[in-house]
Amino acid sequence: MNDIDQILEKYFDGETSLEEEKILRQYFRQPEIEERHKMYASMFNFFSQERKEAVIEKKKKKMPVYAWVSIAASILILLTIKSVHTDMENETAKSMLYIDGKKITNIQTINSEALISIENVSEVDADVINSQIGILDSFTE
Repeated sequence: MNDIDQILEKYFDGETSLEEEKILRQYFRQPEIEERHKMYASMFNFFSQERKEAVIEKKKKKMPVYAWVSIAASILILLTIKSVHTDMENETAKSMLYIDGKKITNIQTINSEALISIENVSEVDADVINSQIGILDSFTE
């Protein structure tokens, strides 16, 4: 146990390595300690106990405020995006038509008005269409 005496001397001079301090802690945890070292046993056992408590206390730390704020902001952004997306889906799912400033949402009425408009377009004079195509062709020449 001469090694323990040397390590103890280095310990009290503040010159031990982490490995040497580990050797001391292991030595003082043993049930059989030399009589001349028993006066140091309580000190090293106290340090070991304090070390365990410090580790436990570190695990119990609460989340910082900025972490909670970040989480709350993320949730708020997600809810906002979902709300806007839902509103957009509702708006695009609706069919409506304005005739003379009057809003029409009845799907049968909208379909019949659309068919009437298509028939009116097909009745347009062919001469008018040809003249408009001629104007467009003049731009490409």
